[in-house]
Amino acid sequence: MRDAKNHSWLWQVVMALCPVSTTAAPLDALLNADEFFSAGEVRLEASKDAVNDKLDILKIRSSDPIYGGTNVGDYSGSHIKIAYAVTDRLLAEGSVWQRSITYRSDEASLNSWQLAGQYRFFGEVNSPIQIAVRFSSWGDQTNSMTKSSPTDVGGRQVTNVTIQSLSDTQNQLDLIGTWHLSSQTSISSFIGTGSSQVSTGDMTANYTSGNGCNYLLSFTKSGTSGDRTGTCASSGPILDTFSSPQNVLPDFSYGADYVQFGGMLHWRNDNWSLKGGYQFQKIKRSHVDELIVASGGTAYDINHIFVGELMRRLGQNSAVVVRGQLMSNQFVGEVPFVYNQITANKFNKQYGFLSFGLVFGF
Repeated sequence: MRDAKNHSWLWQVVMALCPVSTTAAPLDALLNADEFFSAGEVRLEASKDAVNDKLDILKIRSSDPIYGGTNVGDYSGSHIKIAYAVTDRLLAEGSVWQRSITYRSDEASLNSWQLAGQYRFFGEVNSPIQIAVRFSSWGDQTNSMTKSSPTDVGGRQVTNVTIQSLSDTQNQLDLIGTWHLSSQTSISSFIGTGSSQVSTGDMTANYTSGNGCNYLLSFTKSGTSGDRTGTCASSGPILDTFSSPQNVLPDFSYGADYVQFGGMLHWRNDNWSLKGGYQFQKIKRSHVDELIVASGGTAYDINHIFVGELMRRLGQNSAVVVRGQLMSNQFVGEVPFVYNQITANKFNKQYGFLSFGLVFGF
């Protein structure tokens, strides 16, 4: 049995704050069933997320023979999460993120969101074991994303590929259990499944033909077309425009199903909270991985995610938090729409970032 008198209720609110971040839904490695609040209570976290050369404490980028010393992988973002206790068993949550990732001369900006409900159906405040079920919907979206380096699209070598209206939406169900080893230490585990849908709008790219003519290509659902944008480097037959029924957009839009499991160790006292969590995810995509393998590439459908969190109490109802996240295969499952036929070869690398923020309980 836990000794619930060791902490003020507001500090328990702050310390038990559900995971927030940037797959499984963001920071599922820290899922737990130990959410005890009176009806009407509110919790808030506001954090800054980043990684760059100064914050690369694990030397992931600096040790890379290609990207070490560059701005590739610089990450900057922020997020806000609010949680509301509908009852002492039912918790509703909402989160928003803004993120920016740099790759050489390209920079991708995107927005993310999450809505979740968690219901504890087994265990009371002082029970040694609690079990909860959690349903969440979450996703990412951006107006456009550009890749300036040479890329093969539909059998043509193109540059400055720009995809419009990228988005992904996930629905996920998790079963979570928490076991209290003492008044200060607990272990949690979870298992879950979910579905994902990635969608895109139209796409454009620059293309130089065999006779040196430059074209702006447009890829739409109705096919592929090209408009000449200047003079040609050589003489011969010149087409000002051309079109074909080839539709490459399905290569970038796909559905997926995934399963996940993981666990967390949590220690806390009156002023400190320390969490360490692990998450494994396996993804089965509808067709895009088959296209990647058929073209000689490697599909990446597994991610191992490690999360550590340190929280320090500032007052009766506030705390400061520092959190780190490490992924074995970059954002596989974390931001689904960034994975497609032209980007998959980048997902064999590790990636991580840090978050610094404030947490409040009311």
